[in-house]
Amino acid sequence: MAKVNFFDVAFQKEAARCDSEFGIYDPGNNQPALTTTDASLFQAVVQNPQCHTLQFVAVDHNMDIQRPNGDTESTCDGMMFDDHQYLSFVELKDKDHGWASEAVEQLKTTIGIFAANHRSDDFRRHYAYAVNVQHPAFNRSFKQMMQQFKVDTKFVLRFGTKIKVSY
Repeated sequence: MAKVNFFDVAFQKEAARCDSEFGIYDPGNNQPALTTTDASLFQAVVQNPQCHTLQFVAVDHNMDIQRPNGDTESTCDGMMFDDHQYLSFVELKDKDHGWASEAVEQLKTTIGIFAANHRSDDFRRHYAYAVNVQHPAFNRSFKQMMQQFKVDTKFVLRFGTKIKVSY
C-alpha cells in the first residue's frame, strides 16, 4: 500500500474555511478539486451552520498515489477534516449512468490508503460522499451499498449533493 501523509501541508492548496455554506467543484483538465463560495460552480454544497473550521485537501490530481505496478491509483477528489471531530472523503461525478459503483470504489480505495497511513479513529465522525450533479437526490436503491460500505470501511456513505457538517 502506498505511503502518503494525507495531512502534509504541501497538499493543502487552500486555506481552511469556516463559512456556513460553500461549495466543492472539480475544474477538470487534470486539475485538483477546490472549494469556493461562487454558487455557480458548486457540484457539492457544504452546509456548515455552526461554522466549524474545515480544511479541504484535494486527493486526485494533488497526491501522487501509485499502485505497486507504477500506475496512478484511482482516488476520490478530496477529503475534508477539522481538529479531530470530523473527517470526510468526497467523490464528484457528472455522469448519467454507472457513476455510483465507480464513485464508491474510488472512495473505498482512498479510505483504504488513508487507513494504511493514519488512524481514522482519531476522528469522531467519518463520512464518505458520492456526489453526482446529474443525480442530486438520494436513491433508496443504494441502501445495501451504503450498509456494505460501512462494514468495509467504518465510514458512513452518503449520496447526494449536500454535505451537512454538524456535531
